[in-house]
Amino acid sequence: MALLSVAWLFNLHAQNAGQSSAESSSLFDFFYHQQGTLPVLKLETNWGELVKEKLKEEYQPGVLSFQGPDGDVVEMEVSLRARGNTRKEVCLFPPLKIKAPRKQLNELGLHAGRKLKLVLPCQNGKSNAECLLKEALAYQLYEAAYPIHHRTKVVELKGWQNGKEKYSFYSFLVEDEEEFARRVNGKRIKQERINTIDLERDAYVKMCFFQYMIGNTDWSAPNGHNLEILELPGHDKPVPIPYDFDYAGFVNTDYAIPRSSVPIDKVTQRFFLGKYVTEEEALECARYFLSKKEQFMQACKDFDLLRDKSSNSVQEFLSEFFNILEDEEQVLRSFVTRPTRVKQN
Repeated sequence: MALLSVAWLFNLHAQNAGQSSAESSSLFDFFYHQQGTLPVLKLETNWGELVKEKLKEEYQPGVLSFQGPDGDVVEMEVSLRARGNTRKEVCLFPPLKIKAPRKQLNELGLHAGRKLKLVLPCQNGKSNAECLLKEALAYQLYEAAYPIHHRTKVVELKGWQNGKEKYSFYSFLVEDEEEFARRVNGKRIKQERINTIDLERDAYVKMCFFQYMIGNTDWSAPNGHNLEILELPGHDKPVPIPYDFDYAGFVNTDYAIPRSSVPIDKVTQRFFLGKYVTEEEALECARYFLSKKEQFMQACKDFDLLRDKSSNSVQEFLSEFFNILEDEEQVLRSFVTRPTRVKQN
């Protein structure tokens, strides 16, 4: 296994000056900070076994290879397994969790996170590749919506088996939950039920607007479904951070359906799930998102991995959202939610 150069490691730490050591020395961070062309990952394993036994989520051996900064090939003996909920049931390719051996990471000067979370397209084919890329773009849009977010990185994945290339497609890495919490100095909250009113209000309302913007109803604050709930320095209340956007109308996967409790027929229809949002909060958050309209639209234009048809489609989808925000009456009608009053006998 070729070792990364000392010069490269120095440059990596220089790029991350002022950030925590946990962030600047993880395997995820190695890929995240690569500039220019997309990182190419070669993952050799028994893909047939992985797909066949994905519901068991049992680790199996593999070899992860990628190019070092000097053109040397780095090979890591890893263990990997399927992860996730719905995707591993409805998709051919499940999301993956990959663990690298700590000894090899230390040899590379990477001493913190050794886990990679890799999102694969649901199936082979162009339409599934476009959905994968649109979900990666949704994560990037949330980076513009709120300063605390999961980091992601699109990569090219080469799936090998028995010395031959079996698959080749875009995938993206998502920052591991524990690494994310360390990076932002946060403490993850895990409990069966969380009261919406106990969450930090600004973060909650902006998160709800964002979910509405991308047409996502596959989340829940009370049970933390597809939300990371963190206690953070400088925040009086826990902050909700969203993830998993494959059920969003913005992405529009073949298998996505609205949650059963909302009165819409397809995910490309929007429905606001925010609770107890006042007129003042709705108008203020509408102004906030309108102030970032050009940033959101430019992010879509700059995401050049999508085909023109898909790029135009997501921009049109976002434009519909901003048209609502520009009409004060529609804002009040769409986003103001009040608790149901219980009649007294």
